[in-house]
Amino acid sequence: MDYIVPISEARSHLPELAEKVSHIGKHCVITKNGKAKVVLISPEELETLEIMADRKLMQALVRAEEDIKAGRIFSHKDVFGDA
Repeated sequence: MDYIVPISEARSHLPELAEKVSHIGKHCVITKNGKAKVVLISPEELETLEIMADRKLMQALVRAEEDIKAGRIFSHKDVFGDA
């Protein structure tokens, strides 16, 4: 479950919230006047979201996984020689 806290509580407990988000992997929804305003997430979660939003990168990853499953893989030496 995500954490939902008002902005006043987030302000006074930011170090603890950051620790929970980074170690437990939960999101922290920060509200103002009862409405969600921002979400605190870990850097890893942000990176995942950015990768998933990159359509070309996701297609390349899917193709790479298909190549691996089909045995279409090459060693570093195959590609670059003895350099």
